Amino acid sequence: MSLFKSKMFKTTTTLLCFFLSSVILMVPTSSTATDNPTYSASTDTFIYANCSPAKFSPGSAYETNLKSLLSSLVTSTVLNRYNNLTVPFGSGVKPEPDVTVYGLFQCSVDLDPTSCSSCVSRAIAMVGNTCPNSYSVFLQMQNCLVRYDKSSFFGVQDKTVMLKKCGQPMGFYDQDALTRVNDVIGSLGSGSEPDRTRMNGDVLGMAQCTEDLSPAQCQDCLTDAIGQLRSDCLMAQGGYVYLSKCYARFSFGGSHARQTPNSNFGGEKYDKDDDDNNIGKTLVIIIGIITLVILLVLLLAFLGKKLRKLQDDKCCR
Repeated sequence: MSLFKSKMFKTTTTLLCFFLSSVILMVPTSSTATDNPTYSASTDTFIYANCSPAKFSPGSAYETNLKSLLSSLVTSTVLNRYNNLTVPFGSGVKPEPDVTVYGLFQCSVDLDPTSCSSCVSRAIAMVGNTCPNSYSVFLQMQNCLVRYDKSSFFGVQDKTVMLKKCGQPMGFYDQDALTRVNDVIGSLGSGSEPDRTRMNGDVLGMAQCTEDLSPAQCQDCLTDAIGQLRSDCLMAQGGYVYLSKCYARFSFGGSHARQTPNSNFGGEKYDKDDDDNNIGKTLVIIIGIITLVILLVLLLAFLGKKLRKLQDDKCCR
């Protein structure tokens, strides 16, 4: 009888170890996200572009004015981290349809003039290949943006979603990380400055408005972007929401993903397929764990029944 108990104990211990190791292997860790949104250290990293389908003719007056605008934007980075211009210049110049160009650039608040100029110059250099002959272009880099259009957009509120993406889900057990993310996203909503950077441990959050907006418009835009970031990406290892006039983003360890150019004007929408895949993986893990628990309970019940039967048989002898 003691030999049988010893064998049962060894068998049960082995099965428990197998069960625990299986559970550990199935639970995702927060350090293995390969497709998370990431913040690159480079200020010149490309994020996305939006280009209008309407094209101007090469050699047209619009192209001449556009070249003048882009050159002037680069020149003004020496003294400013934000500027908006209209070409043809001059207060007495009357705007002409399909001829007048409105444009702006903006750099992150922490960029020095040299880095700002480098970022804006790289963005403008990409326009020709990314959005050839487009009347309207919005090109977002890691720490600067360049935008121009044939219609004025200065001071006009616009909360159109340009790009939205969440990283891989956090481990459901990582409450400390969830608390840090929640704190960072929440703190991005406070303050009156158009550029905001918040940190809590290894979680970095950033938010920014274009400076053609009024303080009230800026707060309104950021409230929308931050709200979407919280509702869609709170349980993720990183995420970003780019609206037409502002953005909000966060990451672990300061990483931010590089996006492929999208030539469809109006922006790349939220990647629902990625979320569906993440939800599917999580469901598989949960179902697997539940199945293992049920099997373990059944096994223990079976072994307990066998043990009681042997004890009853011994008593009857």
